[in-house]
Amino acid sequence: MLDGVQYIAVQAGWGIDAQRMQGAIDRSLGQTTHVPQGGVIWVFALDPDS
Repeated sequence: MLDGVQYIAVQAGWGIDAQRMQGAIDRSLGQTTHVPQGGVIWVFALDPDS
């Protein structure tokens, strides 16, 4: 809570887990896929009247 406002944050995007999963798929298919690193954090203020 900041200045009486409550917030919620949600993380989304690719990370090391996705890279490892893609690596397992690539090994079974005999190919190599570049998995970019990155992501986003969405932050929302909650409506105090709801």
